[in-house]
Amino acid sequence: MTTVIRFGILGTGGMSHGHARAILEREDANLVAIADPSDGAMEALVARVVPEGVAPPARFHSLEAMIDFGIDALVIVTPHTQHAGQIEAALVAGVHVLCEKPLATRAVDARRSIDLAREHGRVLAVAYQRHGQAQFRHARELVASGTLGDIRLISVLIAQDCLENFIPGSTWRADPALSGGGHFIDTGSHIVDQMLWISDLVPERVYAEIDNFGTDVDVITAAAIKFTNGARATFAATSLSAEAWREELTFYGTLGTMRLGREDGLSFQLKGGERVVPLGSEVRDVRPVDDFVEVVLGRHTEPQAPAVCGLRVAQVTEAAYRSAASGRPEAVG
Repeated sequence: MTTVIRFGILGTGGMSHGHARAILEREDANLVAIADPSDGAMEALVARVVPEGVAPPARFHSLEAMIDFGIDALVIVTPHTQHAGQIEAALVAGVHVLCEKPLATRAVDARRSIDLAREHGRVLAVAYQRHGQAQFRHARELVASGTLGDIRLISVLIAQDCLENFIPGSTWRADPALSGGGHFIDTGSHIVDQMLWISDLVPERVYAEIDNFGTDVDVITAAAIKFTNGARATFAATSLSAEAWREELTFYGTLGTMRLGREDGLSFQLKGGERVVPLGSEVRDVRPVDDFVEVVLGRHTEPQAPAVCGLRVAQVTEAAYRSAASGRPEAVG
């Protein structure tokens, strides 16, 4: 491979624009192709993202045509249930893959993608941007250092005002055949990932109740999770909030408590001590594309959000949906 990675982007909706900008800002990467069924969506990406004087990417209506054109790496920004087949096609063709969340809607597909990446010697990563954000990285380091003692309870909340995304006929997210589920598998994927990645705990079983609120997918989820070490978590997700976005994770350890929120940032408190707000200003955020390029070019050995994180989220998500259907706790596996 040359030192300039030839990128393609599959799916040119909103999330693709940020990835495209990140690629175009680098000297060791070039956006050479985009693919989408919609000519209008491709035109919008080019108009909004590609600077004047820069050669626009070639446009295609299929992944196969883009692969035949010639790319080294692919960013997947498509409906959730399409990811597994698209990842497989790219990896088998020798293309590195950065996939938007969730990596897969089924754990079996996530495992197969991981096996294919290993078999073909390609990089497979998930675009979980929080893995590259300083406060989340610092939170993981605090837990790993033992500062908080053993984590015994985690409280998680993700609340958004986004019900309109799940009204039948509004977006692809409202169609379970494309989305694989609702709010829990969508934004909730990020938060499940952070619960698991920061704590490094292994989930054993999930008991969940969900409410579709008249839609075809889940828009409210309440779940209780047991981990293999005996720790517990409560997880709440809703798209019916009056607030635009509230994201809160609290980790209760035997020595201290750590809070992490979208509004209040990161803080922790040890028993008998004062609340501490770590500065962490010397650590910069790393975007998924920037980290991905470093791994593809061999400068880093592993992505900041490796595919196994996507597998773990898929396992919890599947268990939660099974539990909601069965009315009893379901094993994670």
